[in-house]
Amino acid sequence: MSKPGYADQGFWFRVIFMLLYWVVLNIAVTVFGFLLVLVSLVKLGSKHEPVTLSNWLQGVTAFIGQIFAFLAYKTEEKPFPFQPWPQVSVDEEA
Repeated sequence: MSKPGYADQGFWFRVIFMLLYWVVLNIAVTVFGFLLVLVSLVKLGSKHEPVTLSNWLQGVTAFIGQIFAFLAYKTEEKPFPFQPWPQVSVDEEA
């Protein structure tokens, strides 16, 4: 007979990581909101494109996507810091 899922040690480690990443997700969404407001204000009050801020915003967006994929059991790979920070494509037009 095989053990039920809750008897597996890997299951409990995943639950612990899921709880930790849920907390990190809430922090990341707050940072995302702050960056979103900051980029919007810079675009509103300036003729210059906030390239660095936009890249940070895209990186946080990709990180949030990785967390959602991990929490939804789409992947077993843990997001940052267990993987490199998500790379975003840099637009050369700005």
